[in-house]
Amino acid sequence: MKEFIALIDVVPEETDVDFEEFVGNLAKVLPDTCAIERYDIMPVAFGLKKARVRVRYPEEWGGTDRLEELFGKVEGIQGIEAIAFSKA
Repeated sequence: MKEFIALIDVVPEETDVDFEEFVGNLAKVLPDTCAIERYDIMPVAFGLKKARVRVRYPEEWGGTDRLEELFGKVEGIQGIEAIAFSKA
């Protein structure tokens, strides 16, 4: 199966976030054909941090719209921004 890798920034609404749980909640909304390979915590501003999530997903999805839509179902998200995607 051909796959893409995407980097997506997900910004929580709160500054006091358990990122392991936060990213776990993102993983729960993904179908079995997708996987979060890793994530990095990065500062945004004023104590707010974001998770830069590396996701492997099916090539037929094309861009990152479907991933962003799925992540949008998770409670407590302020913003979602695709940074890059490419063939795995």
